[in-house]
Amino acid sequence: MHFLKISGVVERTKKIEFEQTVKFVFGQFTADCMERSLSAEIFDEDTFYFFTTWKSEDALKKFMESEEYQLVRGVYDALGVLEKIEFGYGAEINTIHINYV
Repeated sequence: MHFLKISGVVERTKKIEFEQTVKFVFGQFTADCMERSLSAEIFDEDTFYFFTTWKSEDALKKFMESEEYQLVRGVYDALGVLEKIEFGYGAEINTIHINYV
């Protein structure tokens, strides 16, 4: 199982637009996506987690090269702050930290 997790903060006033965009992206997924979810932090409802699992590394790579992936990354930046991208296989986690100057 290969996974992708994107986390970030979205302004409360932009929450509905953010959720609608993610729903649109979820609707574009192929059968290679085994699981997909969007959740909010229980103690900070402005923090969202976009999580997917994929059947293969190739399927995950293909998604990460897609327009849909760019849309998800972009909606975090447009409506809030993208904080972290994690991807990997099983317990292996690779993290990309986003630093804003």
